[in-house]
Amino acid sequence: MKHTHIVFKGVVSPEICNALIGRFKEENYEPGLVGGNGSGIVKKEVRDADRQWANKGDLVECILTRFIMQANQEALWNFDITEPEQVQIGRYKENQFYKQHMDCYVKSSDIVAFGQGNGFIVPMLSQRKISASLLLNNESEYEGGDLVILDEIVKEKEQGTIIVFPSFMAHQVTPVTQGVRYSAVCWMGGPKWK
Repeated sequence: MKHTHIVFKGVVSPEICNALIGRFKEENYEPGLVGGNGSGIVKKEVRDADRQWANKGDLVECILTRFIMQANQEALWNFDITEPEQVQIGRYKENQFYKQHMDCYVKSSDIVAFGQGNGFIVPMLSQRKISASLLLNNESEYEGGDLVILDEIVKEKEQGTIIVFPSFMAHQVTPVTQGVRYSAVCWMGGPKWK
């Protein structure tokens, strides 16, 4: 695979990003869950971050969907994608993190290929195919909180930047060491892998 991720630097205005953060009240954040298909649980040793959900069809979903479609073409992934999931607004306070994980649900019997020690697998029954993360606040407002895809730190942290990558790529958010990091995450699914 030529591109592990595509970056669209600063494509969403600070005004829209700040308005998105402002729409989600601090008291409505809840702990992020680990696991999928409706059976997620709180596991603070794996994911210590908080979340809220945007309404289906929200402006942020439309923005992220547009860039997912563009990345799918530009990266030549050409995945068969059809429908975005509900967007999750994430908040990482000081010392919060999300250890290495994948955004697709895979059973061990579905694994058909391993990468060269990088945690890269090809799931055969996953519906999620592409993930996208919009960085909502300015990088000067927090330290740490790096998005790492496979073993590569995504260096672009400018507010309004969108990072798009295949959902089966192992990735993580490193601990925030100061301030608060906000993001909006969307996943695009499609028919089962063939």
